[in-house]
Amino acid sequence: MKKFLLLSTILITIIGCSVSKKPEFKYVDNIKVKNISMRNITLNADVIFENPNNLTGKLSIEDIHIFVDNIDVGVISSQEFDVPSKDEFAIPLQGTFSLSKIYKENKKGLLGNVLNAIIRDSINIQYQGVIKYHLGSFSYPYKINKEQKIPLQ
Repeated sequence: MKKFLLLSTILITIIGCSVSKKPEFKYVDNIKVKNISMRNITLNADVIFENPNNLTGKLSIEDIHIFVDNIDVGVISSQEFDVPSKDEFAIPLQGTFSLSKIYKENKKGLLGNVLNAIIRDSINIQYQGVIKYHLGSFSYPYKINKEQKIPLQ
């Protein structure tokens, strides 16, 4: 029985030390308009994390909504992502959204918004949602709320 307790104590200590911190959400970067046409707009972004642990895991995207000038235009997606150990890494996100949704939500201000975007050569994009870290049965949600003006090029 003493050997079992000693072995259990050593095992718990090793596991406790190797998972000292959860992966850290750092920032959203490289928000860019990949393509813009008369009907659609395609956006790209990278979500940057750092994993200080020896253990890996997975990150999954959970309903990250995209807002263009405060109008919810849709949900962005990404495949489940493997988390590397002891490394900083980026999860690429991409979404294509219909400009007709912006028109339906804001019929009166559409012309003004289009003219402002042309004059400013930029639009206001906001990402809101959750990314979940999974390691076995353990999971931890990261709330994402990033707003940025991006150039239309």
